[in-house]
Amino acid sequence: MNIVTSGKVDTEGASCAIKHIGIIVFDGVVLADVVGATDVFGIGDKLISTVFPGAAHYQVSIMSISGGAIMSSASVQISTSPLTQFNDYQFDTLLIASGTGSFDAYHDPFLIEWLQKKRRDARRIAAICTGVFVIGAAGFLNHRRATTHWALVDKLSREFPGINIDREAKITEDHDIFTSCDVGMAADLALRLLENDLGPAVAQRVAQNLVACQRRRDTSPANNPTRPIDSVISAKIHKASLWFAKNFSDPISVIDAANSVSMSERNFVRQFKRETGQTPHNFLLNLRLEAVRQQLTETDLPVDKIARRCGLFSGAHVAKLFRKQMWPSPTEYRKSIRSPHGNAA
Repeated sequence: MNIVTSGKVDTEGASCAIKHIGIIVFDGVVLADVVGATDVFGIGDKLISTVFPGAAHYQVSIMSISGGAIMSSASVQISTSPLTQFNDYQFDTLLIASGTGSFDAYHDPFLIEWLQKKRRDARRIAAICTGVFVIGAAGFLNHRRATTHWALVDKLSREFPGINIDREAKITEDHDIFTSCDVGMAADLALRLLENDLGPAVAQRVAQNLVACQRRRDTSPANNPTRPIDSVISAKIHKASLWFAKNFSDPISVIDAANSVSMSERNFVRQFKRETGQTPHNFLLNLRLEAVRQQLTETDLPVDKIARRCGLFSGAHVAKLFRKQMWPSPTEYRKSIRSPHGNAA
């Protein structure tokens, strides 16, 4: 496999022997996204030579809006080629990586126009976590199914109300559009793309060869609200989300969370909502409700006791919150989730 980061590129267009993969990155890109995707296609390329002689090989290009060095979230610089270098290039797949720079990038008219032009020829489009905002701004997700990090779902819904957001899926596939919910999931998403190209047996062999990748099952729980957003938010808000996750069972307040990161309550609430798409109060409530659902699933404790364990007042309080979420009652939820064919939410 040929990986192009910068310099001269073969731009004669796609041939039957090459599948061109373009990975678009921004400042703050999650390094695992770049490494994970290139690892998958690199190992897959080696298997192609032995299992499918004559099949199309992969060529990966790492690109950014202006080219040059891009600083990753791990403070490692990545060398990239500018998008203009690929104006006449025909891609098989375009993959939008995740990272803090995505939020500025999806307002960039040049990037959006470039993607819209490339969309006419590209066989498929994929986006990881915050990268979904970029393809949403390009209009690729209207009436399409997609996912993103659970803490960004509300923001995504407000920005692009035409998207059919799947809050539970780790990876979505809607015809030629693929999305994943979390940062660092490039390997998983690339494995899905590889599986579509070469079949599950080859994808499984590639997964087994990835030392650091344990392929996630699509049927396992996704978008867990007890998991912080990691590298897609600022250090203080990330620290606050960790503090919430550690202390949600206690009688804590938003003021306590603000104090934990040395911010005024007003600034904390404003910045938290801007970066996560929800208020600190709703973030805390979601943590508690998810913990309640987990306790209902895994224990036989009375609902009142579960409520107190999860920082809520009583079983009646839990039932009221469940109704607001349009969920079944706690008792019905427990019965449904434990049924062999149950699916409570």
